[in-house]
Amino acid sequence: MAATDPPPPVRTGVVGTAVRRFVALSAVALVVLGVGAVVVTSRIAEESALHEARLRGSTIANAVAAPLVDSAVRAGDPDALGHVDEVLRARMADASLAHVKLWTSDERVLWSDEEGITGRHFDLGPDELALFGTRDVVADLSDLEKEENVQERPEGELLEVYAGTFDADGAPLVVEAYLSTAEMRSNQWGILGQLLPVTLGVLLLYMLVMVPLAVGLARRVERGEQHRARLLRHSLRATDRERLRIARDLHDGVVQDLAGLRYAMPVVAAHLPDTPEAAPARATVGEASTILARDVEALRSLLVDIPPPTLSGRGLHDAAEDLAERARRAGTAVTVEVPTDATWSTDVARVAYRVLQEGLRNVLAHAEAPTARVAVRHEDDTVHVTVEDDGRGMVEGRPAEEGHVGLTLLRDHLADLGGHLEVGDRDGGGTRLSARIPATWPTDVVPGES
Repeated sequence: MAATDPPPPVRTGVVGTAVRRFVALSAVALVVLGVGAVVVTSRIAEESALHEARLRGSTIANAVAAPLVDSAVRAGDPDALGHVDEVLRARMADASLAHVKLWTSDERVLWSDEEGITGRHFDLGPDELALFGTRDVVADLSDLEKEENVQERPEGELLEVYAGTFDADGAPLVVEAYLSTAEMRSNQWGILGQLLPVTLGVLLLYMLVMVPLAVGLARRVERGEQHRARLLRHSLRATDRERLRIARDLHDGVVQDLAGLRYAMPVVAAHLPDTPEAAPARATVGEASTILARDVEALRSLLVDIPPPTLSGRGLHDAAEDLAERARRAGTAVTVEVPTDATWSTDVARVAYRVLQEGLRNVLAHAEAPTARVAVRHEDDTVHVTVEDDGRGMVEGRPAEEGHVGLTLLRDHLADLGGHLEVGDRDGGGTRLSARIPATWPTDVVPGES
């Protein structure tokens, strides 16, 4: 690493991030599991209460209420009804049985503990009507919304049981009983108190066991990421050194030879006789001289592009101005917006320079643009690089990378670094190339580099 390069920051937050994420997800799992346990417990308690209610309702209907009902009760005899009232109210004395109604098959309330209900007709549901002539039982949490429940609504939630039976004379009868939900709620909290601590305790124990494993795995991932970053940096540095070597060999060898041959061609032309027979030879020598001059200039321009310029400090700004000046000479006016006091590392600046170089190369080769703009800005943890022009724009329906090997390689390179490259139409016409480069890379010093 060059002595002028600032030391690259080392990102070591993989372990912390992984552990925090694991703990956060585990906390969410605890909450979800707790809510699920409450729901399941409520359902278990409700089903248990309904089962108990069906048993009690059946017992009240068959063992208590049905034997009390005979023809006298059905006829409304006061003494007979008084006996029913005395027996059933005694069974309701402990408050576990809240209300009782006796129904006949014509949907008439034969007896009720509530004032003004006995003798009235109300509409029963199909499930309740189906109980007449059977000993079946149905139970549910009552919403107390029926017309017959007007006096019961202030009492809140109740368990409602309908039990089919036969009275003392064998006539079909349905006994409706309302039971308190206090016992059901008590059972619910009892089950929850037993289930929830065990369930959450098992999950907490699992978390304690898994945290060391998660930390170990995160450290392995972090080491792998740092190793990958070292290989990538080493590859980049090796590529730059190879580019410098190629540039030096070309300059000291092929370019010098071609330049010498270019200067020798006029000497050859001067020794050719000035005769019509020698005219083709002189023309060939002149054409060869022109071609040599053009090729030597092209090679020298290429040599400028091959080695990366010094990019520390304000180096990226100056390098961008050099690229812009070359484009201006080719006929495109380029505006440069690159800071002169950049704080990013030379490695980041080198990648940004490659984006600017590839972007302007495509502008000159394809855009036919009068003007162009290049910009680099540092925002949060990302360096944004933009190259845009007002040229002819992209070919409709054709991918930006088609026919542009440089763009494809640049996109892959940025993806390896955790960055991104986009090429699309510019607002107002033309093309816009934008790249996002991480301002810091996970890295260690590559062995053998100075």
